[in-house]
Amino acid sequence: MTRTMLTGSYRILNQTHLERKAGRRTDPRYVFYISLLRNSSYEGYLAEVGSRLVDVPGFKNSPVSGRAEILYCRRNGWIEDAA
Repeated sequence: MTRTMLTGSYRILNQTHLERKAGRRTDPRYVFYISLLRNSSYEGYLAEVGSRLVDVPGFKNSPVSGRAEILYCRRNGWIEDAA
């Protein structure tokens, strides 16, 4: 399995959805969405929260990382690489 290289700029495709997720203070992943909205590059986002881990009660047995969350956003089409 190859590790996805997250470099360069990204473009937000679903601003409203990401703002909603950033506003959910009961979900510990909100910090990832605040950072995602604040930054415009993968490097900036990863420097801020890439290695941060949060536990989401009832979600998984293991913590979620900032890197995993930005990959999730890409897979779901909420962000894309900027041209």
